[in-house]
Amino acid sequence: MISEPELVGGTGFPDGPPPGRQDLAEPPPPKPPRPRAPWRWALGGAAVASALWAGGLYAAFGTGDEMPDLGGYRTDRDPCAVAELDGLRAALGPRDEDPRERHEPMKVVQPALFQWECTVTLKGKTGAYRVNINYVLHRVTDPGPEFEAVREDPQLGAGDPVEGIGTRAYSGGALGEDSLSVLDGQAVITVIVQADDYDETGLPKEGPRLDPAALRTYLVEDTRRLMDALKQ
Repeated sequence: MISEPELVGGTGFPDGPPPGRQDLAEPPPPKPPRPRAPWRWALGGAAVASALWAGGLYAAFGTGDEMPDLGGYRTDRDPCAVAELDGLRAALGPRDEDPRERHEPMKVVQPALFQWECTVTLKGKTGAYRVNINYVLHRVTDPGPEFEAVREDPQLGAGDPVEGIGTRAYSGGALGEDSLSVLDGQAVITVIVQADDYDETGLPKEGPRLDPAALRTYLVEDTRRLMDALKQ
């Protein structure tokens, strides 16, 4: 289940206490929490919209209509378990197998939509990184128009087309330049690389960056292998 937005200040009111209310003793301000990664909000919000849209269309169409060809994509594959990530591991470091570093996956399972969102942590000499994987399989509707609308939205930052993988693909845009989003028939696979080092204030540290062209090459090759693994 996608989590509900957190309540502000622990008051039980989503926008803080109502006007005029004052507490007798103000507690000291808490230490700034480690920030949530913005990709989770972006992808989670898109998942809710897609789930509602696809679910409504599924109810409208019913089960008697012909279902689209899923191209061999399966729903019993954990993308983080089957992702080899050879290129990214070579560039950023091996997988961190410490159970304290594991991130719980998020799954959405509906008749019209399947989504699996998970994270792999890589640790090397240059620091720690998270590889965030979002796998969405649309089992009723065509995801193409929605995919293009997100890519071309100027308010989100239009992504750059990437050739040679899937039906269509792009990098950059709303998800940042260290990302790749691929439409392949009824499936949408998104892979995002983020630094996982934070300073004492809870803000991300600036660390060494890979050459953008090299990173895109790793993302394309690793995602292509992941797509094959999701069909086996």
